[in-house]
Amino acid sequence: MKTFILTTCLIAVLAWTASNDLQAAGQKQRNEKPTTFSPTGTPNSTLLNINRIAAWYDADGIQETSSATGNAGFTFPRGTATAIFGGGLIWGGIFNDGRTPALRVNGQSYNTGTKPGAILGIRTGIAEDPNSPDVRIWRIRDDYATADLTQDAAEFFRVPIGSVTQAQIDSVRSQYARDWMEWPWRKGAPFYDMNGNGVKDPGEDPGLLDADQVIWYVCNDIGVQQPWTNVESGIEQQTTIWGYDRADALGNAIFKRFRLFFKGIASTPANATIDSMYIAQFTDADIGSWTDDNVGCDSVRSLGYGYNGILTDPEYSAFGLAPPAVGNDLLQGPLVFTGNPADTAIFNFQKVPGARNLPMTSLVAFAAGGFYWDPPFNADGGIQWYQMLRGLPPEPQGPPDPLAVVDPVTGQPTRFWYTGDPVTGTGWTWNVNNAPEDIRIVLASGPFSMAVGDSQEIIVAAVTGLGSSNLNSITALRS
Repeated sequence: MKTFILTTCLIAVLAWTASNDLQAAGQKQRNEKPTTFSPTGTPNSTLLNINRIAAWYDADGIQETSSATGNAGFTFPRGTATAIFGGGLIWGGIFNDGRTPALRVNGQSYNTGTKPGAILGIRTGIAEDPNSPDVRIWRIRDDYATADLTQDAAEFFRVPIGSVTQAQIDSVRSQYARDWMEWPWRKGAPFYDMNGNGVKDPGEDPGLLDADQVIWYVCNDIGVQQPWTNVESGIEQQTTIWGYDRADALGNAIFKRFRLFFKGIASTPANATIDSMYIAQFTDADIGSWTDDNVGCDSVRSLGYGYNGILTDPEYSAFGLAPPAVGNDLLQGPLVFTGNPADTAIFNFQKVPGARNLPMTSLVAFAAGGFYWDPPFNADGGIQWYQMLRGLPPEPQGPPDPLAVVDPVTGQPTRFWYTGDPVTGTGWTWNVNNAPEDIRIVLASGPFSMAVGDSQEIIVAAVTGLGSSNLNSITALRS
């Protein structure tokens, strides 16, 4: 059951957003991860595909990569070409827990430092068995019993829509039914708590904000081979992804809420903290062909985006389309307490007085084979990521910290790269000093601190725009 209160909450969040937010080279690893795809078993990958986007997500945190093929996994518009190769959540900070290294960076890029499952308790270091039937990725839609799931099944099983069998449709429908009945609200998955008691009682449905489709999973860093040679720290990541089957702009977006919990391990002191922490959405935007893309940054909107660097793209031209623009909009940044009663933040869709949400605090971009390249999977790579989380060049490294990159147009140092307007050709754009390439985008926010038992959350919208040309698609994205 969905209520006026929830609808009002969504409107309030969107209004708050409008007033506060509208202001093959490299290390791509194809076919690197075994993936379970039986939809009636324990899937660790699934699709958000309720509107004009179809995007893959994995229970270990990898975003928007088709794990079975190792190729791009974000299709826009549905049924045409892909626009994002993949992405992940990256976080880093100074861990004061008596263990080295103190500077730790983790998350997901082309590798992952997290595994499926929740951490069982604070300062236990014990996590769920990732092979348990109750450890997977869940996907729901409230019309699963009656909806036409033909295209859904075609995308899930990666077959032409004309080749979909009734057995495949029934299999997808069965998984929806199972996930609806077994929705993991006890682990943190959202539901409509009508009486506010924190318990999912009979008649209270899974979901949030009137979304037409919702994905949820939890992953953690316990006992995982860390990509950047860190030690496990007891970080749990809960992810909710949702979308709307709408004809307006909401039909061109996917919403992602990331929650980080600092639970620690058995040896973590009760007074352990993480200082100077940053969190980022990492995206490898491959808009059709992966060799001809540019990056743009709109710091007023907390938006980072990719667009085609030339007028047309062969993969989109095959469908009679101009290449789209795709990006990430930070709708809600990390919460920091200010002590000022005039300040108000948002957390869990509730107002928090005496606090504020950080905006995007930096946007860094680089390209495979470019001047800055993908950080390696070693300790040096972790340092490079932490540099970029703070809007600094990945190399050279401190201490002391290098100066911020200098905007070649204004001559001023900045932590927001490529903030010019490609549509009008003004300011610092990618084409000022880079040819179209295989681009990556790091949209970050911070710093903030966490103590053991604390949680943080951010909300990112993956947004798209399709116009009459590569640059007109940027205009469509902004609108």
